[in-house]
Amino acid sequence: MATFEELREQAELQIREQERSVALDDANFVAEAADLLAALRLWADAQHRTDDDVREAVEVASGTMLKNIATELREGGGDDGLEASRRLEGIAYSPSERLGEIFAFAQTTFPPSSADEPLWEEDPPL
Repeated sequence: MATFEELREQAELQIREQERSVALDDANFVAEAADLLAALRLWADAQHRTDDDVREAVEVASGTMLKNIATELREGGGDDGLEASRRLEGIAYSPSERLGEIFAFAQTTFPPSSADEPLWEEDPPL
């Protein structure tokens, strides 16, 4: 199992790959989005969940959900879980606009969802 810091570094690289030119003002959002993804991946690993579960958590973008996950990490994740919990709580209590920005940066690491696409091609109207 990867450590929180390893997961964080990996997440930050993924975000920066997607956001080729991150403005100086956005650097803090990148760092917090990396914290978010690392904490969620640590939680998912401990709960035997998948990256799809992490993606769903990011798409839901809920501060309440983050607080609940932070509690789970704090209670059962050792030193890494405690650090991930602390960072996740810091994000969860952010103002909603800031929270939305953090989630938006985190979402860039996932390919676009095909959930809204039709299962088959529809015939064009005649």
